[in-house]
Amino acid sequence: MSKYDPLREHLARLEDVVWAAKLDDVEGVLGSNLPRSAREHRTWWANSGGSLVHQNAWLDAGWRVERADLSRDMVVFRRLRIGGTALAQNGRSAQAREASSQSAQERELAKLSANHRQPVTVTLRVEWTALGEVHKVPCSSEALPSTAGVARIFWLASGSLRCVLVPVEAIQPFYRALRLEINGYPPEGGFSGDILQALGLPVDTPIEFDFVKPGNAWLLTDGRGRRAALERSGERKLVATLLSQQLRQNGVDVRILHL
Repeated sequence: MSKYDPLREHLARLEDVVWAAKLDDVEGVLGSNLPRSAREHRTWWANSGGSLVHQNAWLDAGWRVERADLSRDMVVFRRLRIGGTALAQNGRSAQAREASSQSAQERELAKLSANHRQPVTVTLRVEWTALGEVHKVPCSSEALPSTAGVARIFWLASGSLRCVLVPVEAIQPFYRALRLEINGYPPEGGFSGDILQALGLPVDTPIEFDFVKPGNAWLLTDGRGRRAALERSGERKLVATLLSQQLRQNGVDVRILHL
């Protein structure tokens, strides 16, 4: 048994298309430490295979290493195909045996649904509108739309960048409520008086405010794209979730707040 078999089995069981893992996470799966070269040389994470047993572990599972960011102790695996290991092959064999006892309708359902189980890549593209520092930009700014969108708030805490993403029904009323509370007044527009507490924002620190408005966000799925419907609550949450993943991959401490 290879030292890297647990990694192959772990990847074979994953239902996700992408696994972004810290090197410590990989070691947790292996149950042992990675060699020093894995932390120092990106070539260790190549997809050559052959006699390299560690690379065969993810290649045999139907995965490849998309990116190795050793400066952040992170490696990103992406699925190439469904299955690939003995575990996956055995699973498909069992399904084949069961298919013989299925009705015609069940077989047709299984056939059609299988077409939608291939790996899918979903990409988000946004154009941010940078408003500026909250203490200095009045809520009467013409740049603030009254439409729905996703607000992004940055500040520094102990020298580290912090971020909160807020999907909102109307950007200008939210910004106005935030400004009022910062200045010691009760918020308006249906917002409660604890926005700062909910955001975790200190009043006396610089706060940068950006936002994405309707028409400035696109969802791309396997090359086919459309504008994100930010007027819909579910779509705003989806955009905020994708944005948070991008920020986390860039090392930003980020969370999503639903008001």
